[in-house]
Formats: sequence, C-alpha cells, structure tokens
Amino acid sequence: MEQSIVLQLTNRQIQDFYLCFCGYEKCDRFHYFGPAVRPNYVVHYVLEGEGEYVVGDSRYHVKAGQGFLIEPNTVTFYQACPDNPWTYVWVGFSGPRAPEYLYRMGLNHNHLVFKSSERERIRGLVMEMLKHNKNSLRNEFYLHGLFYEFLSCVAGDEQPEQQYDPDHHRENTNRYLREAVAFIQQHFSEGLQVADIARQVAVSRGYLYQIFNETLGVSPKEYLTNFCITRATELLTLSEQPVEEVAESCGFKNPAAFSAIFKKRMGVAPTKYRSTVSAVYRERLQRELQSLLPAGME
Repeated sequence: MEQSIVLQLTNRQIQDFYLCFCGYEKCDRFHYFGPAVRPNYVVHYVLEGEGEYVVGDSRYHVKAGQGFLIEPNTVTFYQACPDNPWTYVWVGFSGPRAPEYLYRMGLNHNHLVFKSSERERIRGLVMEMLKHNKNSLRNEFYLHGLFYEFLSCVAGDEQPEQQYDPDHHRENTNRYLREAVAFIQQHFSEGLQVADIARQVAVSRGYLYQIFNETLGVSPKEYLTNFCITRATELLTLSEQPVEEVAESCGFKNPAAFSAIFKKRMGVAPTKYRSTVSAVYRERLQRELQSLLPAGME
C-alpha cells in the first residue's frame, strides 16, 4: 500500500530563499512520477530502496543514502525499482538566492545526484516539518529552521564548498544569453522549441529558463514567441504575403495557432491588423528600414 504525506506552505513571509512544500512517500512497485515539469526546485532523498531518475538523455540509479535535485522548468521522470521500491522524502523550495546556494553546495544542472550519510536525521527533520501545518509567522520561522538544517545535511562535508563568484556567474550568464538570442534570431523561422535553444547553448532547460527570467524577466518560450510575433507584424506591415506564408516565415506551421497567438498578443487577428495599419505608419517603417541599409543597396 502506497503511503504519502504532504505539507504545502501558503502566504509565505520569507521571500529570499524559502520552503514551498515537503513530503514523505513509501512507494509501491513501479510507482512513477512524470514526465513532468516543476515550477520550483525539489530535492528528493531516498531513505530506503532504490529507483531511477531521468533528465533528458541522462539516467541515474539512485539508492538509499542518495538524493537528487529537480530543477525548475525541466522535464523529469522518476520511478521506483520493482524489486526494491524506494521510500523517500522531498523538499521543494524557491527564491532568488536558490541558484547561488545550490551552486555553493555543489548541486546544479551538471551535478544532480548527491550522497548523505545522515539518513535518520533527514527523516526526522522532514517528519517534524510535516507536523507543523499551522499558518503563522512563528510556525514559518520554525519550518525554515528545519528546512535550513535539512540543507546542511544535503550539503554534507564530502566536497569542499564551491565559491560563488558573482562576476564569473554574470559573465557566463551573459554569454549563454547572447548565444541563445543569436540562435533565436537566426533560426526562429524553423519552428524552434525551447529544447532546441538549450541544446544549442549546451545548458539544461531549467538553467536556460533561469538565465532568461533573471536577465530579461521572461521565459525563453515567451521571448521566442514575442520575437516571432514582432517579426510577423513587420511582414504584415511591409509585405503582401498571405497570412499563411507570414505564419510559416515566423516559425508557425499551423496558421490557426499563429492567428490565435497573434490575436492574444496584439489584440486583433493578423488580417485585421494588416487592414488597420495606416499608410503613414507603413511608409515611416519602410523609411526607417531603408536608412539601415548600406549605401548602394536601396
């Protein structure tokens, strides 16, 4: 019989690095979760048994005394071993400092599995969390004390702490962002998916989401969609291409889907947008684009 206990936090007062939920589960044979995408970081720690954790093309066999990290906005799948199904606890968390703290602990998209010998301590901490579900500031402070102690067990002392260099992190972030944006600009008409961008830049989808969200305030999917719709408005304004061709030129293989997304973003359907663009605006945009051409290319 599968057993599961879950605590979900609401109305949080702590915003910098905070607990979202936690739980305990004794799994049946073949019990699985996913493929799924989580909005928060989640750390699972295996108390007994074993199972498989799959992220993209990587597969990890995780057993008692080990744990694994799930990153936000990354497709993951995990399943209990049929002969020795696992029992685990999990803690979900978020906050602007989460990537930094995880990096310093040695956990990131390149290092998703860890070991900890403090099995009973970890079990006790999560069980204690699950007892305190009253919504109060005092209770939240207490839960976060347990949460931070849980992370101290996950961090362990097997590996030296990785020093977090903000300048180095920012340099890498800017480089990945530049490469991703350049790839979008060059290949947007090919019907790109976020997975294609992450693969080109050689980072996980979760890390790519983090880069775009922290730097531009939008997800990679939102940025890609906005770019394609902006390009579509230019084509609708400056060309006589049928809407179906405009859609295909901007990476949309389904004209109906293009029209729906365009209307949601612009407030009107593509045909209506084209018919309401004034001749003055069209001429002004043509002049602006003409001025950007090198001499002799008019």
